Amino acid sequence: MKSIGFDLRALQYGFKAHKNRGIGVYTGNVIRRRHLAPEGLLIAPFYDPDYEAVEPLKLNAKPFDPGWARKFQPFIKDYIWSHFFYKNIIDSTVKRAGVESIFFPSHLDTPAGLKVPYCVTVHDLISIALKDHYSRSVKHKAHMKKQLAALKGARLILADSEYTKHDVVRLAHVDPSKVTVVYLGVDPEFKPEVNNSRERLNLPEKFILYVGGIDWRKNINLLFKAFSGLLKKRPDYHLVMTGEIENDPSYQNFLQSLKERSLESKVHTLGFVSRADLVKLYNQAAVFFYPSVYEGFGLPVLEAM
Repeated sequence: MKSIGFDLRALQYGFKAHKNRGIGVYTGNVIRRRHLAPEGLLIAPFYDPDYEAVEPLKLNAKPFDPGWARKFQPFIKDYIWSHFFYKNIIDSTVKRAGVESIFFPSHLDTPAGLKVPYCVTVHDLISIALKDHYSRSVKHKAHMKKQLAALKGARLILADSEYTKHDVVRLAHVDPSKVTVVYLGVDPEFKPEVNNSRERLNLPEKFILYVGGIDWRKNINLLFKAFSGLLKKRPDYHLVMTGEIENDPSYQNFLQSLKERSLESKVHTLGFVSRADLVKLYNQAAVFFYPSVYEGFGLPVLEAM
């Protein structure tokens, strides 16, 4: 029987910000359908024992075990631990488990220099394609270099779209034959329905919906500009925004922009909402607006459709 490991760290609270965003949704959707894997293929999930692991443990995942290196972890900076030590931890864990290879749902979480054969999904290469909009620190440059090295070392790369594949080939200089496009799908729960959660969520009757973050590429200024223009003709409309934004570095600028445009009473920020409530919001919104300047795929658009 052949076997492949599966990195579940994107489902763990505290590991980056993946869990309630696109990478976490993708990871969860793929692993929950592992029963559809071809007969004779064993999928072995792994998680990071340093973070909350409720969902991985439900999936009978095993920890990436640091072994003897654990006693040195308190004395090692997080960046060095995650970028240099972790590749050895993954290699040794996978080898001990008797697993032949491993799948990473995001290239952002893939250590460079792994010995074990691996497959990786690329959702986008935004921080590399638009590098002038990001930090020019030595740390960030090292992170971009690590991303490219991880892609070059992969046996197989999955891309969300033809555009993402184009970026991978162009920016990472990998052989196009090594990159396969596998489009994202949408859960069956995203469908028209009549159930109403508007009252429970204390939402207005007429609203525009936005789903996502507030970093610069999400183009929130255009969202506010368009909404302000709408209010001049349709003052009865509101804007509803979902997504974890309070810890975003752009949050204070976001609040200031609301104040400058006098939109405080018209914009409702719900934070993270459950999948069930998100389906209802898509159904009840008059319009879904997604003005992002760059996406590898843009899953919320497909969900809204």
